[in-house]
Amino acid sequence: MNKLDIGTLLASLIHESKNTVGHLMFQTQTAKSNFPPSDTMYEQLDNIESDLKRLNDCWVEYLYLYKLASNGYDIQCDTYAVDDFLDEQVFVLKPSAKEHKIGLTFICDANLIGIFDERLLISVISTGFYNALRFAHKQIIFKAEKVDHFLVISIEDDGCGFDNTEDDGCGFDNTEDEGSVLTEYNTSLGLHFAELTAKAHSNNKQHGYIEKASSETLGGASLKIYLPQ
Repeated sequence: MNKLDIGTLLASLIHESKNTVGHLMFQTQTAKSNFPPSDTMYEQLDNIESDLKRLNDCWVEYLYLYKLASNGYDIQCDTYAVDDFLDEQVFVLKPSAKEHKIGLTFICDANLIGIFDERLLISVISTGFYNALRFAHKQIIFKAEKVDHFLVISIEDDGCGFDNTEDDGCGFDNTEDEGSVLTEYNTSLGLHFAELTAKAHSNNKQHGYIEKASSETLGGASLKIYLPQ
């Protein structure tokens, strides 16, 4: 009897689950059209749709993670206007931010151009956003800039940060990575996925990497993804 490849089996099950979630999202959107936006039922369906989208994004991330870890994914980089790319991500994720009463914006030079795998980076940003959403008080921002020969994209929040050593009422243990986007990353596959995605990008023998830092703009946590250009 051949040895069961549990990784492939799980990836197949996740793929089927993702398709089911996609079908449920479509049904929810259809149901929403039967109610005006001011109706309570519309708001409830909108919340369900947001949760389904988050679950769908998680499944997509896990599938990419499996492919990256097993060398089954061929990275496909192209040239993008980073300003337009981040604007689109904010547009897609803003309903979820609004649901939690969190502001979501981006900072980027209008002329910044980047070379990266769009599908992978969308998943990293989505994962980072949902993690930051757990700890942000009022604001999350995406930032992009050119540093030396790297495109640097940051996901930042105004949460408790990860340098605090005193109990700040956020409900987290007093550890170094306290009450920030990084806390969730360190207890999930999100950080590993971000690392693999960054490393998969290479140029002139340089590979991408990630960096955990404090947000200079918001005072919370910042996850920086460095992609060689």
